Amino acid sequence: MKTATLSQKLFSLRLLLIVGIALTFGACKNNDPQPDEPFSEAIRSNIPQETIDKIREMGIKVNEGTKPPLLNGTYWLSPLIMTMTEVPNDNYKVGHRFDDYKIKLYNQDEKKLTISLDNKGYNFSGELRTTSIGQNGAYIAGKGNFFTVFIVTEGEHTYNSSRFKMLEVYSGELSPTGIKNIQNAIIMIDNYGNVNDDLIPNNTGRAFYDSDAFSESGGTFRIASNRKGNVAEKATDGERELFLKK
Repeated sequence: MKTATLSQKLFSLRLLLIVGIALTFGACKNNDPQPDEPFSEAIRSNIPQETIDKIREMGIKVNEGTKPPLLNGTYWLSPLIMTMTEVPNDNYKVGHRFDDYKIKLYNQDEKKLTISLDNKGYNFSGELRTTSIGQNGAYIAGKGNFFTVFIVTEGEHTYNSSRFKMLEVYSGELSPTGIKNIQNAIIMIDNYGNVNDDLIPNNTGRAFYDSDAFSESGGTFRIASNRKGNVAEKATDGERELFLKK
């Protein structure tokens, strides 16, 4: 019987080491979690990257991820302050307070990463000024407690025939009693000819934030009797919808 030479033994040992390292590396590679996509397929298909870039340029923090929190509920955005405008020769300046808004988030699908959002705008005397319904075309991204919602809404004034279609964006951090540090942006998609000459131009927009850094949750989608204890202002001072030209 032949006895293996020293060189043969060393060769066999090297071969075993190489195979062992390869197997170990392959197992580690297969067990490593795959990185999440920054956005769902629905967002990537329906919200162009240049639009997301534009929203970021407007100062909105866009939260990425495919594991957002569950957002079913209603929330008050008040006092809502403008932080940026892309409206040419805008009559409103950065720092201007706009109407209070209440948003309703519902029908969240955790697999498809879709959601529905309606909103109502109230002037500082509590009068309903506008409503928007966005049951279709709403997408959500985020991770942990942080989220961003993209939604196309169809809206109309309650006092004339002005209609509009807008992309709305809401970004923030969910807490047990509301949303922290919420930011909001709008981009006018279609003002339907601006028949009353009261809407901002198409492809322009504004950015806002809830200036007390907290948007508390509400039980219903109706006007509250005392919104954050704010002193009501005259109704004539309250016509400051996000999409009005002046």
